[in-house]
Amino acid sequence: MNNKIFFRPLIPLLIAFICGILLGSEFPGFEIWGAVVLFICVGFCLLLIYRSKSRFFAPFILFIALGYLAIQPWVAPRYPANHIIHYADTHRWDVVGRIDTRPQPTNKRTRINLQVVSLSSDGQSSAVTGKLRVTVVGNLPDLAAGDIIRFNSHIRTISNFNNPGGFDYKRYLAFKGIRATAYVKAERVGVIERQPPGSPFDILNHTRKSFAELIARSGQTQAQGLLKALIIGDRSQINKDTRQMFQRAGVGHLLAISGLHIGIVATVAFALFHGLMRRIKPLLWQAWTRKGAAILSLLPVFAYGVVAGFSPSTQRAVIMVSIFLMTFLFEREQDPFNTLALAALVILVVNPPSLFSISFQLSFTAVYAIIYGLSRAQKRAPTLKTKVKSNLRMGFFKKLISFFLVSLFAICGTLPLVAFYFNQISFVGLVANFLVVPLVGFICIPLGLAALFVSAISMTLASWCITVVVAILEIVLDIVEFVAVMPLAAVKTVTPSLLEIGCFYVLGWALLEIYRVQPDGAGKRLCNNRIKANVDPRHPHFAPSVVSSGRGKLHRNFHNLLSKGFAPKRTAKIAVILVLVTLAADACFWLYQRFWHTDLRVTVIDVGHGLASLLELPGGYTILIDGGGFSDNSAFDVGAKVLAPYLWRNKIRTVDKLILSHPNSDHLNGLIYIAEHFNVKNIWTNNETRDTLGYLNFREAIANRKIFLPVFAKLTRNHCINGVNLHLLYPPQDFLKSRDSEKWRNSNNNSLVVKASFGATSFLFPGDIMASAEKELVRIAAGKLASTVLIAPHHGSRSSSSEVFLGEVKPEVVIVSCGRNRRFRFPHPTVLKRYKDHGCNILRTDINGAVRLTTDGRHMSITSSVAY
Repeated sequence: MNNKIFFRPLIPLLIAFICGILLGSEFPGFEIWGAVVLFICVGFCLLLIYRSKSRFFAPFILFIALGYLAIQPWVAPRYPANHIIHYADTHRWDVVGRIDTRPQPTNKRTRINLQVVSLSSDGQSSAVTGKLRVTVVGNLPDLAAGDIIRFNSHIRTISNFNNPGGFDYKRYLAFKGIRATAYVKAERVGVIERQPPGSPFDILNHTRKSFAELIARSGQTQAQGLLKALIIGDRSQINKDTRQMFQRAGVGHLLAISGLHIGIVATVAFALFHGLMRRIKPLLWQAWTRKGAAILSLLPVFAYGVVAGFSPSTQRAVIMVSIFLMTFLFEREQDPFNTLALAALVILVVNPPSLFSISFQLSFTAVYAIIYGLSRAQKRAPTLKTKVKSNLRMGFFKKLISFFLVSLFAICGTLPLVAFYFNQISFVGLVANFLVVPLVGFICIPLGLAALFVSAISMTLASWCITVVVAILEIVLDIVEFVAVMPLAAVKTVTPSLLEIGCFYVLGWALLEIYRVQPDGAGKRLCNNRIKANVDPRHPHFAPSVVSSGRGKLHRNFHNLLSKGFAPKRTAKIAVILVLVTLAADACFWLYQRFWHTDLRVTVIDVGHGLASLLELPGGYTILIDGGGFSDNSAFDVGAKVLAPYLWRNKIRTVDKLILSHPNSDHLNGLIYIAEHFNVKNIWTNNETRDTLGYLNFREAIANRKIFLPVFAKLTRNHCINGVNLHLLYPPQDFLKSRDSEKWRNSNNNSLVVKASFGATSFLFPGDIMASAEKELVRIAAGKLASTVLIAPHHGSRSSSSEVFLGEVKPEVVIVSCGRNRRFRFPHPTVLKRYKDHGCNILRTDINGAVRLTTDGRHMSITSSVAY
C-alpha cells in the first residue's frame, strides 16, 4: 500500500464514494445488498481499530457502499401514496403550491419549481407532496421564493428525447427532486399568499429588487444585465448574442456565479481582513491574524451566496471555499489536495446528485488542475527566489506569470469537459481570461457588492460605485466582443468519448511529470518526508499502523527505488506511449465508423412531434432529411439540443446533403442550427416559401454560409452516391404552377418524396404527403415505390397512408416519428391497424426512441434506443 494513502487519506475515500454513486446510478434498486455490505464493512473496520491494524480495502468498500446508498433516493425513489406522480397524465387539476426557488425568466417564459401543496378537481381537494416544474408562458406578476400560487393545468410525467447518448432530461429533473411538469399561461396564475413583510425571504427579495432598480438607473442595458448576473445572479437581461459572444471568447463561466466568483470574494475579503488584523498587536502576538481573517471572510462569502439566490452551484461554491478558509484554523501545514477532496466529499454527502452537475465537475477539475499544475511549475526555477526578493518589478512579473499559469491550467484542465458538454473550444480563452477576469473579479464584483451593502446607508455612494462598475463592464464587453469576433476565435468540435477524455488527462499528467525540473535532491527529500510520515512518531502525519504492521521496511525499499531513478518521469514516459497507442486505436475505430464502413445506416432520430432522418452512406457521405422542430425555436431549439449533439457524438461535423421535405416548422426549424454551425455542402428543397420567422432564418443561414441551393425544377431526379441510389420521386417539377388552381396542393402535399436504395434494401421518405398526393405519386411513380422500410407519411395521420399507397409500397417495416402524449392523435389507431393488416413491423419514436437500420444491401438489422 502506497504511503500517499496515509499522507492524503481523503482522496481514496472520495474516489470510493464517487464509485458508489456511479454504481448506484447505473444499477439502482439494490439497497438491501448495499446495506449488507455496509454493515459488514463497518464491523470489519471496528475490528481493525480494536486490533490497531490498518487495511485499505475495508474503508474503501465501506465508502463505495455509502455512495451507493446515498444516491438511491434520487434514482430509485419510493413514492408515498399522495405523491404528485400518481396524479400525472390524467386530467386537468387545480394546483396549489409554494414556490421552492427563485423563478427563472427566459424568452417570454418563466420556469418555476413548485412544492405542491394540494390538487383539486370537481370540488374535491387532496393534500399532495412532491415537486413540479411549471413553465409559465407570458408576463407574470413579480413572484419570489416562498409565495403560494394557484393555477389549472394538466400534469405530465417527464419524458426524454430517446437518442443514444442524448441529454437525460428526466434524470436531470429527478436530481432536483422534480418528477412531473405543467404548462400554463400567465393570466391563469393567481397569487394566494405572499411572504409576510419582515420575513427572511421578504427581506432578501426586497434587497435584490432594490438593487436591480438601482442598477437600472445607470442607463447601460448590456452592462446592467451583466452586473445583475454578477451580483444577484439574475441573467434574464443577458441576451442570446451576448451569451454566445462570451462563450466564443472563452469567458462564459463569468456569467454564472460559481466557485470563481465566490473564491475571488473570499480572496479579497481575506486580504482586507488580514491587512487590518496585522495592525492589532494582540492578534499578531497570538498568531491569530490569518485565523481571524479566515473566520471574518466567511461573512461576505455567505452574504454573497445568499444575495445571489443560493442556487445549487452557488451553494457548492460556498461550501468549497468555506472549507478552504477553515484550514487556516489549524496550526499545521495543510495539503491542498486533501482539502479539495474534503470539500468535494462534504458536497457529495450533502447532495450526492451534485456529482452529475456540470458546474461541480468544472469547478473541482479547474481547482485540481490549478493546484497540481502550479505544484509542478513552481519547481522549475527554484533559484529565482533570491533574485526576486530585491526587485519589486520582478516580483510583480512573477505574480503576473502566476496568474497566467492559473488561467492556463484552469483552461487546459477543463478543456475536455467543455468539449464534452458544450462542443466548443475557444482558442482565445487564455487571452480573454487574462484581460477580463481581473477587471470583473477584483474590481467589478467587490465594488458591486460594496454598492449593495452601502445602499442601505447612502444611495448616492452606492450609485457612484455602480456608475464606476458599469463603466468598467462596458470596457469588458468591448474586450469580449473584440476577441470573440476574431477569425477562428472558437470552433465547434465533436464530442470526445470518455476514453478520449481519460487519455487527455493521463497525457497532461505525464507531460507535467516529464518536464518537471526539481533541484538536486528534491525528490529524495520529498520521499524522505513521506517516509517520516510513516516511521517518525514526531511527524504530524505519523501513521503508527504502518510501522506496527511491518510496512516500514516496504516503504524504505520504495524510497530507495525512487532515489535510484524509478521516479514518476519513467512512469510518465510509459504512460505517454500507452496513451498514444490508445489514441491511435481510437482514431482507427472512429475512422471506420465515419469513413471506412461499407454499409448504409439510416437513423430516424427522436425529435418528438416532427421528423429527422440521418443517412450515413458507404464512405462517410452524410444526408440529413428534415430536422424536426417546435413552432418557436426560442422556447426549445431541436437543432441545437437534439440533432447537433447526436451528430457530434457520432463525430459528424459535415452534412454533405441536407434535404428539407417542406417548410413546416416540425420539419424545418431543427435544420436552422445545423445550417449555421455545420459544414453543409448543399441543400435540396422544393423551393416553396413560407412567411414564417423559421423559414426566414433558414434562408438567412443559407446565404450567410454560402450553401449551394439548386432550383428544384432543375434538380436531377436520380443520383448514385457511393453505391446508394437516391431517387427524387415527388412532387412534379412544375407543381408550383398548378398550386393555385389545385387547392389540395398544400404545404404537406408538396413534400419532397425521396427513395434511397442500396442493393435489395430500400427506404422511402414521403414527408407529410396525404391521400391526394399519395394518389398522384402512385400514378407518376408506378413500379418505383416498393420499399423495404417506409417512414410513415405525416407521422401516421389518418389523412395519410391510404390503402392504394401502402399496396404500392409494400413495406416490411414502418417507422412512425411522433411526439408523446399524442397531442394530434398521431399515429391514428386506424392507420396503425392498416399497417398491421399489411403485415408491417411497426416502430415508433415515442415508444422506441431513435431507430437505427443498418444494411449491407442484402440483410438489414434494426436497433432502437428503447428495446421493443
